[in-house]
Amino acid sequence: MFADYSHIAAESERHRAELIADAENFRLARLASRGRRSTPRGDPPPPVPPARNHEAERRYAVSR
Repeated sequence: MFADYSHIAAESERHRAELIADAENFRLARLASRGRRSTPRGDPPPPVPPARNHEAERRYAVSR
């Protein structure tokens, strides 16, 4: 049985290059998704004013 080693070596190198490219694309996609998650979208919501307790004076009975 005769094996064409030059052809096998070329196929092996091509397959290795494809695997490396796939791994690099996967790594870049993960970095991009992390970047999108950490970037705020649009303007932040306006601050909510603190709730006022208008009945605070009526909470406890006070003699007059």
